[in-house]
Amino acid sequence: MLFRESLYAPALAISQPAHAWVSGQLLRAWADPLDEPLLLAAEQHDLGWLDWETAPSFDPQTGRPHLFYAVGAAVHAPMWAKGVERALGAWGTRVALLVSRHGGLIYTRYTDRHRIAAADAAAANHYLETQAPLQLAWARALGLDAGMLAHDSALVALADTLSLGLCGGLSTPLRVEAPGRTGGTQMLQLMARPGDAAEFTLSPWPFKNKALVVEGEARPMPEAGRFAGEAELRTWLAAPERVIFRARLIPHL
Repeated sequence: MLFRESLYAPALAISQPAHAWVSGQLLRAWADPLDEPLLLAAEQHDLGWLDWETAPSFDPQTGRPHLFYAVGAAVHAPMWAKGVERALGAWGTRVALLVSRHGGLIYTRYTDRHRIAAADAAAANHYLETQAPLQLAWARALGLDAGMLAHDSALVALADTLSLGLCGGLSTPLRVEAPGRTGGTQMLQLMARPGDAAEFTLSPWPFKNKALVVEGEARPMPEAGRFAGEAELRTWLAAPERVIFRARLIPHL
């Protein structure tokens, strides 16, 4: 779970799958045509968090559900593996491969975040060791070369990072690496517009239209911004209240 703060309203709690939905919207607006398995993988890359998000753990220090990066790999590495299994069963090999590779990227790139204790390091290593042969077998069966896999995985990672910036999970300005059309990379910069928590600029502009609006559904936090205890959190989770959140992207002038 992550939180989108506002000066004028309660913070919004956004689930990992909802943030992933925004990732999918970003790639669906991409200037270059992208195939459906890639788009679906971006949209569903946090599939493994589905069960946790319905009953998130309580952080007594913040009075909120745990932020996604405050949860160690001992908890979420098995969830990631289960998400890969679900992706394989629901959509097939290509989507499962990209979801699996995204989990591998997380456990190799953000080692300090997900290895809070020895059990977390062991869980992350177990994920990498058990997923690697699956990824190799699936890539061979699909006839995908390393370059294509790296390009598609980089696009999923790009959409993930941009979405985190739009949803409040990462602060802006934010620089993120994008794969080039014919190899190589370029850096994109995401910036929040001053005085407008829902409008951002992105440069260089990678989308087919001149502006882009993405949206999702979130839970409004209480006015105090936190819960008195876990019982209050569980009552809030059972309540039906939801709101639509949006973010507008325009080119940086």
